[in-house]
Amino acid sequence: MSSDELISREEVLEGFPAKRANTLLFLIESRTAQIVARSRVEFSLTSQAANERDLAFLEAFALGNAPPLHPTIQQLERYANQWQPLVPENSKLKAAIAHALGEKYTFTYQCVPNIRASLCLDDKAVQVAFSRLYRRQLARIFASKLPLIEQWRWKWTATQERIESLPPFWLASLITVALGLPQAFLALPIAVADIGPLATVGFVVIIGTINILTMACMAEAVGRSGDFRYGNPFIKQLAANYLGNAGSFILSLAVAIRVFLIALACYIGLSATMANFTHIPAALWAVLLFWAGLYLLSRPSLNFTVAVMVLLAAINVSLLLVLSLLAFRHVQLENLLYINLPFLNGHFQPWMLERILGVSLMLYFGHVYVGECAKLILPRDPSASSLIWGSVAGTGFLTILFCIWVLAVNGAVPPQLLAGQSGTILEPLAQQVGSIVPVLGAVLVTLLLGMAWLRSSSLLLNLTREWLPSRPHPVLMLPRHQGTLILHPRGNPSRVPHIGITYLGLEKNQPKFRLDIQSSGNIHQVEITVIKHWEIKQLFEQFPDLHKWDTRLTLEIQSANQDSACLQVTSPMVLAYEGKLKPEVNNAVRERESQTMRQFWTTWLRKRHFFLSITPLVLVLLLTEWLFLTDIQSFTGVLAFAGVLGNTLVGGIFPVLLLVSSRQKGELMPGVVFQILNHPFFSISIYSLFLAILFVHGLFIWENSLARIGALCIAGVSLGATLVMQRCGAFASRVVVELREDRHPGGQFVFTITTGGQPKIAEVRLGYDSGEELYQAATVEIPSLESLRYAIFRLPTHQEKELRVWAHKNNSSGDLKSLPALVEIENGNKNMQFDLKLSGGRVLLPLISNACRLKIAFPEPSSS
Repeated sequence: MSSDELISREEVLEGFPAKRANTLLFLIESRTAQIVARSRVEFSLTSQAANERDLAFLEAFALGNAPPLHPTIQQLERYANQWQPLVPENSKLKAAIAHALGEKYTFTYQCVPNIRASLCLDDKAVQVAFSRLYRRQLARIFASKLPLIEQWRWKWTATQERIESLPPFWLASLITVALGLPQAFLALPIAVADIGPLATVGFVVIIGTINILTMACMAEAVGRSGDFRYGNPFIKQLAANYLGNAGSFILSLAVAIRVFLIALACYIGLSATMANFTHIPAALWAVLLFWAGLYLLSRPSLNFTVAVMVLLAAINVSLLLVLSLLAFRHVQLENLLYINLPFLNGHFQPWMLERILGVSLMLYFGHVYVGECAKLILPRDPSASSLIWGSVAGTGFLTILFCIWVLAVNGAVPPQLLAGQSGTILEPLAQQVGSIVPVLGAVLVTLLLGMAWLRSSSLLLNLTREWLPSRPHPVLMLPRHQGTLILHPRGNPSRVPHIGITYLGLEKNQPKFRLDIQSSGNIHQVEITVIKHWEIKQLFEQFPDLHKWDTRLTLEIQSANQDSACLQVTSPMVLAYEGKLKPEVNNAVRERESQTMRQFWTTWLRKRHFFLSITPLVLVLLLTEWLFLTDIQSFTGVLAFAGVLGNTLVGGIFPVLLLVSSRQKGELMPGVVFQILNHPFFSISIYSLFLAILFVHGLFIWENSLARIGALCIAGVSLGATLVMQRCGAFASRVVVELREDRHPGGQFVFTITTGGQPKIAEVRLGYDSGEELYQAATVEIPSLESLRYAIFRLPTHQEKELRVWAHKNNSSGDLKSLPALVEIENGNKNMQFDLKLSGGRVLLPLISNACRLKIAFPEPSSS
């Protein structure tokens, strides 16, 4: 039988090819589903939600179950180029896959050009193979006409592709507007009613200019990060990399305060507005919203595509502009020219600033979503120029929109009518403009506040899950020698131990595993035999360092043969998988799944963790009900409170700190750098301004004692954390030694040595099978990585206080993968070893002397 004769007609009649084609289709669907899940906007600061999602895909893959997210034929078509490497070069097998696709999905010939190209369906060989196997023409798998719902899906997919294929600058601008469109729009006219629209426009322009600069700070900090450039778009990881644990913790705290108060404001705004329109009590609306949110949050995915976010933003902006035009028709000159500044006639009136400044700060909250924008923009524009300019342009557009909205609404509605409003601006605007406002307003509130409510609830849920980590019980398939399960305790990845588990096969009919343990700069290997059940505490006596961390781990063997082992992993540690995957469904797994009682308890434990995670949302509901019952609710007041306590840090202090640190620690240099951002006076001024806002509110503006204490505490903690960051080296220089593959799979590998994104020349010695090569350079291209045995770097580190080693490549599907290599570092009197496979391809450690010797050793190609 030739290489193209993997399937015969006899096998078709026996059903074997159908099984093989269905297995390949399952692989294709799983891969597509994972790509779709990763491409969506994720309302999360950390990678934990993404890790849990990938773990769910791994478990479904191992058990042969349907993936958590089932792809559509439109998604299979869109991402055909990325799953195409899964298809073997075999005409008959391609024909069998085409047959399986035709049996499962409905599509026409014109709709699937990428699928046709990936499966070579237009090739004569595949068409002949199909005809021989199934006794009919391949064209029969194509439908002659699509149902109406399928036609709509194909049109929507085409629209999504057009939006997401816009030039990077325009796409970055649209995403910035879509993710940064604030619910504070609906409170701004009420908050500034006392000072008048013209003074407000001047104030908003000043605040907007400052936030345009801080958005540029955040975008530049992201653009300097290699993690973001190569697929780790999470702001908390960025803060931990640049500012350390203290910065990461303060950022999480600030975001948690902000999203809690945003969720509270959304409950008040939505409930009050809907109560005005429907005459159903606002307290009852809050309960209904809570249960609706609980249902949506309990679903496998609450993420949205970029196109959906952009289209929703377009609808919201259109509604705001229409309402503004309607309001402009009722503008009165006396309202437009009304001015009452808090310091007029020499009398300072701090109560007037209580809402104005807080709500104005809440107008700009897109800083934490720059990472989501970068996830789409940086692969298309690695220079980050489009990301930086798009963030600036999007924020500038929002500032103009704010000014138009204030002039229209405050010019039409008298300040006396706006004073004392507890809900949104829509009710007084309806009284002044007419009955069309409730109709448009209901849509606007549902979309604008509804999206903000879901986004804040999802962020709050993910933050709580991070603080209350669960103990997952995934069932995974480990192929022999071809995959490694990697675990490490939660915390600083540079300090905690890393554990790798590799299946070695059967020994005396017992499954045998190798454990690679990396701890305290040393690497240990130990082989274990797992009969049925094994716990890592059996190694605590041999490796005492493991006992210092939360390294609980239990392995339960479900089934094992010479080629693979199916095991259940129970551990609170972070889990990842490196290597090849092997899907398999066996009797042992099916027997385990058939144990109804055990499945019940597993489901209950997962639900229990979900119930614990929604505790903050329950508190939001209870606080909302209490505010309604005591009649002291204020949509504007809550947003003002959130703007001062949360956005001073998230939108002001942290972008500046991240930018200052990224100039010293970043691996890359952006294509555009605003000179004003490089001046120390700018960083000090912006930092001092936002810190002063907290102190002024705590000392002079707020009258509530708890609010004052909160502002002063956050100001003190921010200042103290900054000093801790400074002492821990957050703003010290870092040298980065990176081995990476070119952007496209199969590209050339290159070593780069950088400091603050700038090249740093060092002595580099490369050892090949044929001999050594010596370089004095900052960039060294690798002719052949397969024959490279080691690379030795002698790094002068007179000013640098940290060393980062990073080795990564793209796999056939475009995912970032770490390169297996052993790192030896000699610095001062310390000699340390690290296994890059266990640490995600990254090592970060402090430097204690002026010279450092770094050796990266590569394993010889495996004969297996």
